[in-house]
Amino acid sequence: MEIYWTSKKTINGLKHFIVINQYEFKKEAFLDIVSVLDESISFTISKKVFEESSQWIKGWNNNERENIDIKEYLEFKSSIRK
Repeated sequence: MEIYWTSKKTINGLKHFIVINQYEFKKEAFLDIVSVLDESISFTISKKVFEESSQWIKGWNNNERENIDIKEYLEFKSSIRK
């Protein structure tokens, strides 16, 4: 499985992510995913849900107009500091 991914929509302001772990729990595969730029932006998702989603592009796609939404990112950072 590819480990580098670009989200079509920003997640907490960011688009570039890496799959850092893949594991099975109760016969279902899961992926641990983390932002390339900020390790505090991470999540776990079912591999099946991830693969069926149209939100992801293999690799780091730099053809997007913007790869960061700074306003959304700063709002996320300020919310976790509180």
